[in-house]
Amino acid sequence: DNLAKKIRMLRNYGSEIKYRHEIIGYNSRLDEVQAAFLSVKLKHLDSINAHKRKLADIYHSQLKGDFIKPALDSSCFDVYHIFNIRHPERDRIKAYLLKKNIKTEIHYPVPPHRQNALKHLFRGQSYPITDEIHRTTLSLPISYGHSRKEIERVIDIINNYY
Repeated sequence: DNLAKKIRMLRNYGSEIKYRHEIIGYNSRLDEVQAAFLSVKLKHLDSINAHKRKLADIYHSQLKGDFIKPALDSSCFDVYHIFNIRHPERDRIKAYLLKKNIKTEIHYPVPPHRQNALKHLFRGQSYPITDEIHRTTLSLPISYGHSRKEIERVIDIINNYY
């Protein structure tokens, strides 16, 4: 049982609980079935990325300035795996959005220097900016399955937070 637990943790970033890394692990959960799905999805990757970039443009142009949005850099090609904003009232905003049936995620709630698996590398050191980022970060909905209308609804609701 202990060995099975450790192997499951090793294949999932060293974690039993999402975002809580007890040991150093890996991301190796790709089995043959997932590989088959990905081989089909790969053919559509450019259109998936283009769609998500359009949704991100909507967030960038319509989301109020009260939120720290991802930095834009013309030399970078962001495919927006996530659309992460920052705000000091992150937890309240997350609860507010959930009441409106908008699910968000906190990527990643525990900074690396506070992960049990890595603490020994950072003893006696302080990372206040990293702590602030992890305390205020919130990922808004953005996927190939989202429409422009759905993202505009998220923006309307979050812009009316105050």
